[in-house]
This record gives sequence, C-alpha cells and structure tokens, in this order.
Amino acid sequence: MSPMPRLPFSSPVAPPKSVPPRPALVYASFQLWLLMVVGGALVGSLWLVREPADLAPWIRIYTAFSLISSVLILGLVPGSLFAIALRLRIPWRWIGTMQAMAGGGFLILLYTDTVVFRIMRYHLNETFVNLVMTEGSGDALVLGPYIWVTAALVFLTATFMQLLFWNWRVKSESERILVGRRPRLLLRPAFVSLVFLMPLVVLEKAVWGAAEWTGEVDVLAATSGLPGLKIRPSQIADPVGAGLLGEHLRPANSEIEWPQIQPVIPPDQESPDVLICVLDSWRQDALGPELTPNLHAFAKNARSFENHLSSGNATRFGLLGMLYGLHGSYWEYILEQGVPPVLVTALVAAGYEVRVFSAASMSFPEFKLTAWSSLDPGQVTDRFLDAEGRPRTRRSDVKDVLVAEAFEQWLAERDSEQPFFCFVLLDSPHQPYFNPGGPYQPALENLNYIDLGTTPPGPEQEQLSEEVHNTYRNAVHHSDAVAGRLLAALDEYEGEAEPLVIVTGDHGEEFGEHGYWGHTSNFTTAQVAVPFLMSGPGIEVGSESRPTSHLDVSNSLLECLGVNPEHRAGYSLGQSLFDPPKQRVRVMGAWAHLGVWTTSGIFSLPLIPERDFLTVYDSDWQPAPDREAHFEEQREALGIVAQECRRFLRARED
Repeated sequence: MSPMPRLPFSSPVAPPKSVPPRPALVYASFQLWLLMVVGGALVGSLWLVREPADLAPWIRIYTAFSLISSVLILGLVPGSLFAIALRLRIPWRWIGTMQAMAGGGFLILLYTDTVVFRIMRYHLNETFVNLVMTEGSGDALVLGPYIWVTAALVFLTATFMQLLFWNWRVKSESERILVGRRPRLLLRPAFVSLVFLMPLVVLEKAVWGAAEWTGEVDVLAATSGLPGLKIRPSQIADPVGAGLLGEHLRPANSEIEWPQIQPVIPPDQESPDVLICVLDSWRQDALGPELTPNLHAFAKNARSFENHLSSGNATRFGLLGMLYGLHGSYWEYILEQGVPPVLVTALVAAGYEVRVFSAASMSFPEFKLTAWSSLDPGQVTDRFLDAEGRPRTRRSDVKDVLVAEAFEQWLAERDSEQPFFCFVLLDSPHQPYFNPGGPYQPALENLNYIDLGTTPPGPEQEQLSEEVHNTYRNAVHHSDAVAGRLLAALDEYEGEAEPLVIVTGDHGEEFGEHGYWGHTSNFTTAQVAVPFLMSGPGIEVGSESRPTSHLDVSNSLLECLGVNPEHRAGYSLGQSLFDPPKQRVRVMGAWAHLGVWTTSGIFSLPLIPERDFLTVYDSDWQPAPDREAHFEEQREALGIVAQECRRFLRARED
C-alpha cells in the first residue's frame, strides 16, 4: 500500500487518501461513542465518592454496573446526535468534528453535574434549570470567571482528544475495509449492543426494580444518587410508603383553596409597627457576642427561641412557611395561582403600609409572583441601579448596606401615624459569602465551587471547610452590622407604639459536617435550624426551649394583633410561638421532598413517589436501620403530615 499523502488541513493522524467508505465512518462513530461512555463513567464515579464504607461487596459491584447503565442511557442523547451527523450531506471531516463537540459537551455536562451533586445533592434537573433561567437567579448563583474558564478548557480538551481518536479510527477502519477485513468483533455496533450493553441495562434495571419491590434500602440508597431513568413499578412497590401516604403529597390536577377562613385584625386593637429581618443562610450556631454583637445585644431584650427550625432548607420554602404557614408542598400551587399570604392581606385590610427591602432579587425565588403579588412594584425595593439604569453592584455585602440606607430613608420620609409591616432580607451570608473582610481567618477571597465539589475527604477538605466557614462567618459579621443599623434606625423612629420585631434566618448552611456544602440537600440541624429572636409589646423576654417552627410565625403575628386563635386551622398549619407544645412533629420543605423531624429520626418524604422512595435518617444524615420499624412507629404522625399537605387543595375544575 502506497504512503498516505497529508491533507491540506492540520491533523494529528492522516486520514485516508479518498473519502472513507461509509461503514468506516459508522464504525468510527460507534467506537467514539463507546469511548465517550467510558469517559463518562469515569467522570460519573464522582457521584459515588461518599458511599458508606461498610457497603456489601455485591452492592458495590451492582453500583458499578448501575453507574455504567446510567451513563449509557444518558449517552443516548449525544448518540442520537452522532447518528444525525452521519446522515447529513456534509464533508466527512465535519462529521467527526460535530461528533467530537457533542461528546465534549456531554462530558462537560456530566462533570458539571457531579460538582453540583456533590455540593447540593441534586442533578442538572428542573431545580437547576429554574435556578439558572429565572430572572434574578444571578443573586443566588455567582459563579465567577474561574468556573467558566475551567469549563471552556475542559470542553476544548475533551473535544480535541475525541477528534484525535475519531481520525485514528476512521483511518484504521478504512484500511481494514480496503483489504476486505471487518472490524474486530468487540468493536462491532450490533455485537456490542446486543451482547453487552442492552443486557447490562436490563439487568441493572431489573435488580433496581426488585430492590424497590422488596424494600432493599441499601441497594436503593447506594444508587439513588445516579441520574438517568429508574424503573419504578408503582408507588405500591414501596408498601411502607403506600400505606402511610396514600395519595401524592403534591397531587396533580389540583389547585389551592386557601384560606378557608380569612383572618381579620380587629379595628379597635393597638397597631404596632412590624419588622421582620431575615439574614439569608443564618444557621443556629452563628449567633454570639463576637460573631454577631448587635444581634446578641438585641437578644438580651427579646425572646430567644432556642429550638427553632425553618420550614425549609431553601429560601422559598423557609419564607413560604414563615409568611403563609404552609408546608413546602404548596409552593407550586401558590406560584401557579399567584396567591398572596393572608398575613399581608390582613395587614393591608387593617390599614398597614407594606414595604419590602431586599439585597437579593425578589424575582428568584419568585416572591413577586407569590408573597408580594398583591403589592405595587414600588413597594418592593430589590434593585439598586446607577444613573444609567445598570445594577450598581453584584456584591451582596454592598447591597446589604444599600438596603439599610433605603430603609433609613423610608423611615425618615413616611407618615408615622400609619402602621407599617416591613420585610427585610440581608444576603451577605448566602454563597458566595461576599464580605468586606472580617476577624475570622484564614478565609477565602473568592469561593470556588469546583473545589467544593471535587476536594476529597481528608485534611485538605478539612482545611477548605475551615476557610469556607470563616468566609461565611465574616459575611454574617458584616450582616450583623447592617442589622444593627436597621434596629438603631427603628429605635430612633417615633412610631405610635412599641414595634414587633423578628430577626431570624430563612434556612441554615452546611460546611461539610454531613458530607454536604451549603443548603437544599438535607434536613439536618446545620441546614434547617436557625436563630429566632422576637421582641415587642407583650413578648416576654427570655428563652424558649420548646420546639417551634417558621410555620408558627404568620399566625402568631396575627394573633398578637388580635386575630382569634380559634380560626388558626383555617389558614395555617402552625402552632403558637407563645404556647408551643412540649413535643411535636416539624415539617420542612425542599424541591422534591418534605423533611419530617420526629423522635424516631428525620424522615424524607418524596413529593413525587415515582421518582424516589421514603427514607429515614439519623441526626448525622445516615440511613437508619430497620426502615419499616421506624415508619410503623411514626405511622400516625406521618399520616397527619400527608393530610396537611392536602388540607387546602381541591380537584381542578377543567
């Protein structure tokens, strides 16, 4: 065979002299796809980095097969692009380029998913799409140029390496065809697909289905973090869940019917001003004389609720419970129908002026469409623009200060004879923890999400955790100074009566204590326990150790203003902050689950049972043994939670 002449374009491997035969392109494309799947499985192994050390050997083997199966199924998407490229009437060189780019895009998406999953414990699903697509989400997700540069370099490298491989395989397969030889058996598409790939997927799904049917929680838990299709026979496949919950916690074809009773503030009641100040991501142990001197001083003359939980592990669910008194399962209905909280409507009906000042966008989460949907745009201040209409800054610490300035100016200009309800959100303690510097060192100048998602357990991760936690503490310290300004301005304000003031967090924040970073990923103390301070007329100074919740806030405020407590069940799922029960079940919302705190453990109830199964964890977020026994012990309590999720729903009238 004569030597192959070099083509005019630069190529690391010289392709055949003439146009390659179509079978060579097909074989090379399939082999490139297999290479992409192998690379995807290696990248996807990062999903399994925190498997339990005592996992049974056969489960580890099954987990490896499940990983490959998941990547194979996900790989069908770029595989279809490969097939489309083969059918296009374009130069054969471009076929390889398009396929290499599709493979590179697939691998970078997989890698991004592993980083997101290791931080948040969810994949690039509808939650992530909501995060990146909703207006105002940039306040919640500040990635920085390092992330984008790294992603671009990884994509270009993966694409180039796959293009090298494709050119090599096209040349090799063309030479085989020219001499009348078929490709090796283990590289033929039909043989590999029928003998290896399809049986592997079928076997993996069969084992998963059997494990779900029989309740083999170890198998389900070991592989539940893998993305891709999971065959779920039905909710009946989980007899424990079917017996406890019955219908879905968030049933389709339903709409919210709320409130059943509209609370009314009596006109002859005193009308104190009301201020709710929320520090984003303010976890329970981030309150003290050194870290938060201003709020620590405020706590001395307030009632401090020491056993208080947020109603969610994310802002939308924490504030949903606080403002509506409803579980997180109601969020989608409220958003779809634009239902405002009765707390706001009752205050407006009683003659209150309502104002909102926020350092984070009220478009994400979608509070302008929910909590503040009944307000005029001028009543919500969440954007700070320069003379040319551009945002003055993206830094949350600077916007916190701008919030304080706007609040002070508003107080100075308003009519003090009209009572007000003011909601303030300070955002510095939210990732990436912007702050002007502080006393807690060593700290980071910029939070690197890739480091959070890829640093393995060990001394290096412990050092990173300390630096991230100190950065967070400096942000909290800064927000404390801003909150001090708000409280000082309120002290100087000459209102008609002593104001009602609440200072709290919307949810907590984790720094690797249970293998997670940030929030939205579990229902441990780190992510859902928050400080809760309250002062005002009739509020006893001191400490409350009985269990309370953000669900109790709206009805307790209304009852402070004279609303009849006997009407509470008609608009709230909460209890009284001033007479809480000694023991109770507390519920927290999340994107796809409800967390339920009980004496038996922390239960995670799926809002869509077809996508997940019921689980129970201990306080360290480790699966509790004897799942059925725990659920049986809390059967009545969990059944009540399920009923509460449907109390204010009705079938949609089509």
